[in-house]
Amino acid sequence: MSAARQHAVIGFGRLARALVPALQATGAVVRVGRRAPAAGELTPTQAAAGADWVWLTVPDDHLAAVAQALPWQPGQLALHCSGATPLAALAPAPRVAGFHPLRLLVGDANLSGAHVGIEAAPADREALVALAQQLGLVPLALPWPMDAAARAAYHAAANVAASGVLAVLAQAQALWTSAGLPADAALPALLPLTRGALDTAAARGLPGALSGPVARGDVGVLQRHLAAAAAGLPAGDALVRELALQQLRLAEQAGRLSAVQVTALRDCLIHA
Repeated sequence: MSAARQHAVIGFGRLARALVPALQATGAVVRVGRRAPAAGELTPTQAAAGADWVWLTVPDDHLAAVAQALPWQPGQLALHCSGATPLAALAPAPRVAGFHPLRLLVGDANLSGAHVGIEAAPADREALVALAQQLGLVPLALPWPMDAAARAAYHAAANVAASGVLAVLAQAQALWTSAGLPADAALPALLPLTRGALDTAAARGLPGALSGPVARGDVGVLQRHLAAAAAGLPAGDALVRELALQQLRLAEQAGRLSAVQVTALRDCLIHA
């Protein structure tokens, strides 16, 4: 059981501040190593000494250097919690694995309830899945081994689903203000629409959550949206046009439009 393991956590940023108490709550012994320890604190080398599992929770650009600097002991398992960095960065360690929680860590956010991407050799996967379940996480099996291109695509998907939504909301806010409405009213008015769309998608899937002129086959309204975007956005209507094309694909998947409607919408978006 993980409670019998000795854990070292190297670095103490936002992720470590959620991970350490979560590990301790399972009964595990956890020692934290800091680059510049204060009195009574441990260095990375001191924390890692005798640990079974060594978690590297430093920024991605520092992972390889920290892994290279640690005096690894036989049998130790090195883990990082990065979504983007291949496990090759941990190559100096005897065994390596990835444990990436799909959670935005803001304020006092904890890990429980999130999916966690686990990339591990078959010999280590079962123990990591068991730990994820103890922490209240939903294990998500990543390919083993996962190459750099796959890692980048996986992490890009997570980023688009998180900060990408903020970029879309920024464009919505710009359109809102171009209509002469106060900027400070945009998010309070628009966020309930975003939350409603996400909640519906969770219940019905992406195609089933689609609404608006594309879902209805309303070419006239879509044309007016594109004209407003061309006039009101710094980059013109390019983003709104591309988003509408993606919505059209979802509408086709949902089977909500006739062939005539699909053709009319596509002509509006591609040829207009």
